[in-house]
Amino acid sequence: SRRALYEKRPVVVNSVIENPNPSNGYDWELDWPAILYVPVGEFGQRPVGLLTVGCRRDHWYSEADVHYAGSLGVTLAPMVEALRRPLGRLNPTESEVAQLLSYGLSESEIARAIKVPERKAKIIVDDVARKLRIVSLEVALSLPAVPARRRELRL
Repeated sequence: SRRALYEKRPVVVNSVIENPNPSNGYDWELDWPAILYVPVGEFGQRPVGLLTVGCRRDHWYSEADVHYAGSLGVTLAPMVEALRRPLGRLNPTESEVAQLLSYGLSESEIARAIKVPERKAKIIVDDVARKLRIVSLEVALSLPAVPARRRELRL
């Protein structure tokens, strides 16, 4: 995976021998005989993420598969970058709370999930909401408004 990020190109890793006793744990990459790592980002630019595609059975990725995955990495870059900007301001606890909020959990449920008192959870939720709020009208206006498509019915 580091090689794909360093070289800024897709990298395929194939095992010579399948692992008969998969661990299903920390070393999951050793259990997958075929893995394709694709940097997510513009060509020649520092990647903003890593797309990992794996196969549980012995498999050889064709050149077309690698090219398609590389194109997908470039295509996903703007979306990943757009998500990283606001979420990059959050510390690990706040990131976890943001994810729990996205699932629709209440403050009391979040407090139980992250094992903190409800008052502390409310403070963290408020901090997350403050950090993710659109700061100025200028930023809001820079986001494109997508008009609703209406179809004309002709008889």
